[in-house]
Amino acid sequence: MNMDLLLQLEQKVAHAVEVIEFLRLQVDELEQEKSMLTGELEKWRRSLSTLIKRLDQADAPNAPVRHVKTHVMQDEEEEMTV
Repeated sequence: MNMDLLLQLEQKVAHAVEVIEFLRLQVDELEQEKSMLTGELEKWRRSLSTLIKRLDQADAPNAPVRHVKTHVMQDEEEEMTV
């Protein structure tokens, strides 16, 4: 009877070790994903900050008006000069 109990205990310990190893792998994957997402978030924050600064400059009184040619307009100009 003691052997049966020891065998059951051994199986439970083996199962627990497998679960722990699996969970460690998941933690590693999640840490990598978090790192990647943190990098993407920082990239978005920088882009939004730049955009907000540009919008603030455009809203500022006496802000110089800049004319921006669109890609289509540039193509038309090139065709006209050819």
